[in-house]
Amino acid sequence: MHSDSLSPETPLLASPVVAEPTDDVRTIAPRPVMALMLLMAVAAISARFFITTPLWLDEALSVNIAKLPLSQIGEALRHDGHPPLYYLLLHGWIALLGDGDLAVRALSASISLLALPLAALIGLRLSGRRLAVMFTWVLAVSPFFLRYGSETRMYSLIVVLVLAGHLVGGAALRKPTAWSLLGTAVITSALLWTHYWSMWLLAAVGLLVVVRVVQSKRAGTLDRAALMVAGAMGVGALSFLPWLPSMLYQSAHTGTPWAKTARPAGILVTSIFDFSGGPYSEPQVLAMFSLIILVIGLFGRGVSTWGIELDFRGRSDARGIGAIVGATLIIASLATLALKAGFASRYASVYFPFVVLLVALGLERFVIGRLRTIVLCLFCLLSIAGLAFTFRQDRTQVGQVADIIKRSHTVDPVVVVCPDQLGPATARVLPDADVVAYPNLQSPKFVDWVDYEARNQRADPVAFADRVLERAGSRTIFVVFNTSYLTLEGKCEGVLARLGQSRPGRQLLSNDTEAYYENASLMEYRGSPP
Repeated sequence: MHSDSLSPETPLLASPVVAEPTDDVRTIAPRPVMALMLLMAVAAISARFFITTPLWLDEALSVNIAKLPLSQIGEALRHDGHPPLYYLLLHGWIALLGDGDLAVRALSASISLLALPLAALIGLRLSGRRLAVMFTWVLAVSPFFLRYGSETRMYSLIVVLVLAGHLVGGAALRKPTAWSLLGTAVITSALLWTHYWSMWLLAAVGLLVVVRVVQSKRAGTLDRAALMVAGAMGVGALSFLPWLPSMLYQSAHTGTPWAKTARPAGILVTSIFDFSGGPYSEPQVLAMFSLIILVIGLFGRGVSTWGIELDFRGRSDARGIGAIVGATLIIASLATLALKAGFASRYASVYFPFVVLLVALGLERFVIGRLRTIVLCLFCLLSIAGLAFTFRQDRTQVGQVADIIKRSHTVDPVVVVCPDQLGPATARVLPDADVVAYPNLQSPKFVDWVDYEARNQRADPVAFADRVLERAGSRTIFVVFNTSYLTLEGKCEGVLARLGQSRPGRQLLSNDTEAYYENASLMEYRGSPP
């Protein structure tokens, strides 16, 4: 789903002219730099199949839902907050390959590989072989894509669907056929059934298509191709109607209680930094450098080996891409404010491919010469840092928690997770333990997000701790906890205080916010000898 120009004479979502692939890819950079780029791409692609950190909350919860019988997945998702397509795919994948960490992550890793030939085709169509190579490479070495190409979630699938929509929708806008229109409808449907943030991208694309139709009508020549694409998108959206009651229920009862309402600036800044590897100094330098390159891709043109000319009307091959990113951000920000919803950078997967394309265009703008080589070398070095931080960061501390509990050789302990959001990951690394979750001793394998804040506010940590003491009897109690979760202020502290009144306790582990994405502390309350 790509836009080339906002004028009625040129397609809004596709390049008006397919570039002849006659450019020489050997002119991208000197051979040593090309060798480094190739090595980086191979390493980044391979790394996503060898992430060894345990599954964190979202991943473990995805696996637990996907392992349910097909007839129960829809109801489970009503209590979770997502549409079902990815979970159905993961259900079939687990049936074939099992539910081990590497196996379930391999689904996203395998899907992410499909994005690379799609990126190459987009670059080839837009400008030629050099851009095809550059776009594919920037996508392959993206720290963001490494993270979500190796996570048991739906975000690599979103990227692939967006890229496929770019190609199919662009083909339909140039010359609509039954197959291209059908493909547009199918991809529209698949995006909606995969993640709700796809609605904001599709709204942005649909709006730009309508603008193109209106402009063409004013010019006296109705753009029937754009009209047909709009119709195909509408047909795809209609396929979502069976899930609409579930979505409305989720919207009213689940939402994002784990985060504060996101502001537009927060969405923008978080996206920029997390695309480059997260809140660390080196990835942040990559983010700032990439932003400069993106501006050049959007507005720049190489005029000499050391010169770039900027035209703030935007270049014709980038103007529409920028319009899609901008319109999606505006629509998403307004919707987030209206719904009082939170934001996580993974949601930005819906516009991430267009941002990468603008960066690739920016790198391609430089005239062949020393400046271009310097820019590429800097981008390589900063990307290596971003990839390293992404690869080495453990996604959850519960693996360390499990090691400590196992090394204690405690017989049949009760393991309490507070809050329940630590439950799915903890239960996965301690499959044989008696694990229970705050606030009501429920199964730790699932988190019921329905009216989550209200339920947490009603919960009594003292009464919960008394029930844990009764359940444990003479057994030792371990508490895996984190006191920083929203809607649970003071609750886990209350549980710990009550347990400490009944038994001597000692802290075995403190949460490490630097090394772990999902962090946790561990307390031990020894039981009486048998």
